[in-house]
Amino acid sequence: MADRFAQAHEILKTRHLDSLLVTNPTNIFYLTGFRGVSPTEREALLVVKKPKNILITAKLYQAEAKKVASNNLTVKIAAERNEYEDFIKESLNGIKRLGFEQDDLKFSEYKKFKKYHKDAKFIPTNNLIEDLRSIKSNDEIQYITRAQLITQKVFNEIIKTIKIGQTEAEIAQRLKSITHHFTHQSLAFEPIVASGPNSARPHYTTGKRKIKNGDILLFDFGATYKNYCADFSRTVFIGKANSQQQKIHELVFNSQQAAIKTIKGETLAKKVFESSHKVFRKARLDRYFIHSLGHGIGLEVHEKPSLSRKSKDTLKPGMVFSVEPGLYFPWGGVRIEDLVLVLQHKGSIIGKSAIFIEVKP
Repeated sequence: MADRFAQAHEILKTRHLDSLLVTNPTNIFYLTGFRGVSPTEREALLVVKKPKNILITAKLYQAEAKKVASNNLTVKIAAERNEYEDFIKESLNGIKRLGFEQDDLKFSEYKKFKKYHKDAKFIPTNNLIEDLRSIKSNDEIQYITRAQLITQKVFNEIIKTIKIGQTEAEIAQRLKSITHHFTHQSLAFEPIVASGPNSARPHYTTGKRKIKNGDILLFDFGATYKNYCADFSRTVFIGKANSQQQKIHELVFNSQQAAIKTIKGETLAKKVFESSHKVFRKARLDRYFIHSLGHGIGLEVHEKPSLSRKSKDTLKPGMVFSVEPGLYFPWGGVRIEDLVLVLQHKGSIIGKSAIFIEVKP
């Protein structure tokens, strides 16, 4: 965590900021190791500044918070709301240029902090900590790799259990059960099990449709390991895939491979998207590719970088992201998704799993 604080301080220096007010719970966890009960609740506030960073939280979380105290981090435990606010005032005292997370800080919080420090200039920042998070350490890469390998193992098990007449929801529940067998952490997100025409909806909510012979069955899910996420998609054919389905699947696979061949350090993310899109455009099917090519992954399922047509991100060694081209038609959709680690001169797929899968009914 000390290295992460040092990196944050260097960024503050380049931005001419005296301090940064961190309110995003995931960013607080990334910098301090303090999670609280829920990553979605406002259970802590972090003030990043020299000579010492300050974490403020409620007495309810004192046991966990005290564990993260260090030479770089002072932990203040507030017994009641008034004391919490007093700690904030004290921590921000004397700061002239205060950065805050513009996409996270609530307006009511902003007004309160402004009231505390009328003389301070509040400077909005965008993705300051998220940019740090986009480059994974060796430990983070190991955690994501472990999560992805567990995910692929679960997939290999779930396809053995698929039967005609099962509902999407029944398969999803079985998937959750198998995942729990391998890891006691929760899934990274609610799994998508989409059959037949439902597979044409990329963010489909798993329902009660029953599996039929000849169906396409699309899986999209990810396990977690030590708070780091995986993300994985495969398209399964129930019975023998017809010639049209085989052709579309091959095209999606070729699109993914074209993208991965483009990946290396210092490449523009939009160039990777273009490599994938070009395969579809050549086949005159690009209008059926209706989402971005991929997204970063780590403590959250969607992080930087973005592999989209208009992305301004540049790939750096240590980034991990999904590469997930897909084509979607009225009869169904085909998507293949893998995680890729950026190395200096290439992209490396994390784990290994079958691509073309037919399940006997």
